[in-house]
Amino acid sequence: MSTVFGNIGQTDKAVFITKDVSTSETPMYNPYDKNYYFVDIEYGDVHQYNPQTGVDKKWHLDKGMVGGLVVNGDGSLIVNAEEGLFAFNPADEALAKISDIQTARPGKHKMRPNDMNVIPLADGSSRVLIGCIPVDRTKVAADEKPSVTYVLDPKSLALKAIWDNHVTSNALCGYTENGENVVFYAETDKNHNPRMWRANYNAATDVLENEVLFLDRDGFQGGRPDGAHIIEVNGRKLVAVANLDTHRVVGYDVHTSEPVMSVDAPVTPDEELTLTHSVFGPDANGHTICLINSSKRKKPDGGVKLGVAVIVPIKSEFNVKSLQAVAVGYPSFDVLTENKTIEKVVAQFVSRISVSQSPSSP
Repeated sequence: MSTVFGNIGQTDKAVFITKDVSTSETPMYNPYDKNYYFVDIEYGDVHQYNPQTGVDKKWHLDKGMVGGLVVNGDGSLIVNAEEGLFAFNPADEALAKISDIQTARPGKHKMRPNDMNVIPLADGSSRVLIGCIPVDRTKVAADEKPSVTYVLDPKSLALKAIWDNHVTSNALCGYTENGENVVFYAETDKNHNPRMWRANYNAATDVLENEVLFLDRDGFQGGRPDGAHIIEVNGRKLVAVANLDTHRVVGYDVHTSEPVMSVDAPVTPDEELTLTHSVFGPDANGHTICLINSSKRKKPDGGVKLGVAVIVPIKSEFNVKSLQAVAVGYPSFDVLTENKTIEKVVAQFVSRISVSQSPSSP
């Protein structure tokens, strides 16, 4: 019988970065500037959390809803939004549109980019995946499957559909093993029945092969998959999925789909979280933390509050390694924005976690 770790997070020491977001998603740790980034979809913002200072600040891109971001190989960001794909350099507060995202699909609903992630490839390069979903999913009929997931070509920046004809696009992530490129992706149908697949990615043809069902509704234990990353816990490789309708990030063995561990977000009377995404990385002292994003949550009086971003420190007895990839093989910010119009986007100060609150503190 395999080892089950249980809750590896110090939930009682959780700290809220911000409670002023609508739907926060796609957190990424940037190893170049040692900051965490995530988006606020409905508000159209990019947030930066600095674990050294405890400061969370945001940039309003003014490009419609922002679905996700990834870290490029030079430390800048690639961000998707309703108005297209953008290169963003937080250090210089410089933003430029680099390509369109085809969202007006013939005979289908108005779409917007959503989930976004990088999958590493066995040859040392990578691919950026972007999922698109209907702007108004309430108008999707029971028999419709309008969503599409694209791969971003690193040379031409063209988008090619690699997964089509599904209801949503979530939990995009992957890893390499024994020369194979392994990819996970998930959807939830109109009846809220989630399914997650595991497949191989053929980098020569940009095709998903050998698709098998990895998890279904029963496997998700009542939750629905949204964001996912690959991690190792005490040497065991897991796909860590943030589950909507729950307060829990669950790590499933990448081979057997067995639930092995969780990171439980705090549950208080006025904060009933529904998780969207999470990412693992270091705090200011090099200890592992899990940054968790959430969407709207209920108030005790039945009203609705906005989402949050919260940090849960990982228990010291667990060795957690994030296998989150950066976009290796894609052009640098300077190359991406050559001959493009560059806008100045001024950051707005949001909040600061006091030293006494910080999970980095002794």
